[in-house]
Amino acid sequence: MIYDNVKIHDNFSLEIKSIYEIISEKKKTNYSTITYLFIPNGLNINTQTYPKSKFYNDVKVYIRYNASEYTLDEILNLKSGPLHQLIKIVKKISSKKVSKKNKLEFESRVKMLGAILNNTLKNKTLILKENKKLEINNIIKCFEKLKKVLATYRSLVVNVDALEIDEDLKNTIKYGDEYISNITNYHLIIWLENFKIKNVEKELLKELIGFIKEEQTYRKTQNFDVTDNEDFFDEMLFHKRSQLKKFIESVLFLNRDIRKDGTFFEQSIFALAAGLAMVFSTAIAFYYQQVYGNFTLPFFIALVVGYMFKDRIKASIGLLFVSKASSFYHDFNIKIKDSATNLIGIVKENFTFVPFNKLGPKVKKHRLKNKFIDADYNFLGEQIIQYKKKIVIYPKKFGEEISDNRLNSIVDITRINLYRFTTQMDDPKKEYSLLKKGKIINRVGNRIYHINLIQKFYTEKGIEFKRYLVIMNRKGIKRIEPIELDVL
Repeated sequence: MIYDNVKIHDNFSLEIKSIYEIISEKKKTNYSTITYLFIPNGLNINTQTYPKSKFYNDVKVYIRYNASEYTLDEILNLKSGPLHQLIKIVKKISSKKVSKKNKLEFESRVKMLGAILNNTLKNKTLILKENKKLEINNIIKCFEKLKKVLATYRSLVVNVDALEIDEDLKNTIKYGDEYISNITNYHLIIWLENFKIKNVEKELLKELIGFIKEEQTYRKTQNFDVTDNEDFFDEMLFHKRSQLKKFIESVLFLNRDIRKDGTFFEQSIFALAAGLAMVFSTAIAFYYQQVYGNFTLPFFIALVVGYMFKDRIKASIGLLFVSKASSFYHDFNIKIKDSATNLIGIVKENFTFVPFNKLGPKVKKHRLKNKFIDADYNFLGEQIIQYKKKIVIYPKKFGEEISDNRLNSIVDITRINLYRFTTQMDDPKKEYSLLKKGKIINRVGNRIYHINLIQKFYTEKGIEFKRYLVIMNRKGIKRIEPIELDVL
């Protein structure tokens, strides 16, 4: 099954996040996705101005495990859960000389606990936002459980700091402590804002504010937010938090081995083309040699003409292959491997422009829904980018190197930078006039452009569609609106 959402990453980039689940623990799981970008002709994005190389330069793809889902109760109590697994490895490094294997496991356990706790708090935040009525007792119990997780972890920090081991190991668990403090503080503030909107009881607000203050006091004692000045949004503070996030969540990221797809077949075709061209050229040479003999002007002309045709035959067959290859091969074949070089899956990518009449009937109907102008589509005109992905997941080695039996999905994060699309846009502000009470009034309006995005998902459960409207101007993306589709 695929879970998917599209959001703004920065001013000019949209982020497509897809979660692919393992369907079977024995057989490989296959997914295919096609993303269509419908771009107004006026933006001058077409096959001449926007080739494959520019598109792939504007696309960043990150593949990682999707953090396992645990409740706070499970984190605290499950013997196979991330907290108890961390406690076990701390005991191991406390009782004997630390082996390389134990060092790697210790670092992995610290990172896994941080990543899982972040996922747990994210899910809890979504639940609290969706619930209109909040039960005070349940939320206060949630605070108590979270405090217990923090206290247990921080007792481990003290224990590890007292050991005679490498400073790197001590720093690892301290980095984990700061990361956990960062995400806890972040989610608690979101909860507070949400509770205020819902006008919850003062008792609950008081309890939450007290929790936030406790955490902020702890942060001060550990010098987590120390900067050169008192500005909380200091650039060094943001940089440090970004580095911490990358350090902890690196346990989930997978390596990508990128190769051009169909390289062997392509080279074989080029070799065959060269051979056919040589056969033609040699046959011409032999024929005119027999007719006119050696060292004659007609024979010399025949050799030159034969060479000219030989060169064109080789190039023509090569171009024919390139034009037809996209039907059989993708642009890139990406092997997804874990840190132990186990093959987790394969992703294949393909980019091309397609005409509207080549789209499937359902894609056409979804695109034509909610037209602003009820006119012929071809008259309005759009360039259509088609970005295909084929994903294969192999379950045998899935999550083996981090020993988490709850891992059951990978996350594909694709960021598409649309900055090139803005170069031909008009000024974001345009003046217009209107007549009001006999007077001409000049006003300034926003000049925007619509880029439609349709996704087509092939899963083992069938085909699904989603559509989004990306609204942007020369200064960047203003917002992304999901479009509800009709059932076809």
